[in-house]
Amino acid sequence: MLCELGLLGLLLSTLFEGATSCRRELLTTTNITAQLQSDVLLPCYFKPAILGSIKTDIAAVWSHTNITTDNLLEIKLQGEVGFWNNRGGRIKTFPKHSEPGNYSILLRNVQQSDVGLYRCELFRGINCVIAYQNIYLSKASEASIKYWYYLLGVAVVLCLLLVSLGYMQRKRNKRGTQEENVYENAMELRTTSSSSRGCSHDPAQGN
Repeated sequence: MLCELGLLGLLLSTLFEGATSCRRELLTTTNITAQLQSDVLLPCYFKPAILGSIKTDIAAVWSHTNITTDNLLEIKLQGEVGFWNNRGGRIKTFPKHSEPGNYSILLRNVQQSDVGLYRCELFRGINCVIAYQNIYLSKASEASIKYWYYLLGVAVVLCLLLVSLGYMQRKRNKRGTQEENVYENAMELRTTSSSSRGCSHDPAQGN
C-alpha cells in the first residue's frame, strides 16, 4: 500500500512539474543584420535551470517565418540533429554544445529569402513548449554599409593627421633644440673671446 502511494505521489509530482514547465515563455528577442552572401550566427541559449529536473525527451526546434512558416530542424539534448529544411546545406549546427543548453546555428551564404523571424523553441515531448526565443534577421542596407565605410575612412584620415602632427611636433622640437645648442655655443665662444681680450691688457697695465 505504501509502495503504491509512493508511486502515485511520484507520478503526480512528475505530472505537476511537467504541466507547470509548459509555460511557452518568451525569453529574449534579438535583432541581427547581415549582408547578403555572408555567414551569420543565430544565437539560442537556454539556461540549465529552465529544464528543471526532468531532462528526458528535450529538444530545440528552429522555425523560420517570412511569408509562410517553415520548420527547419530539431536539435535534441543528447546532440542528435534532424532536418526538415536545411536550406540547401547552408545550415550548420553545433550538437556537441546542446547539452549545456546552446542550440545556436550558423546560416551560411545569406540570401534575400532568409530574412525574417527565426524562432528557437525548447520542447519537452511533442506539445509541451517550455520557452522560446525570437531572432529577427534583416538585410544590412546599402546606406548602412556606406555609412560604416565612411566612418572607417574618417578614422583613417584622423589617424594619418595625428601621425603627421606628431611628426611635425617632434621635428619642431628637434629644430628648437638645435637652435638652442647653436645659441649656447655662440654665447660660450663670445664669453671665451671676451675673457681672452681681457687677459691681453694685463701685461700692458703692469708696465
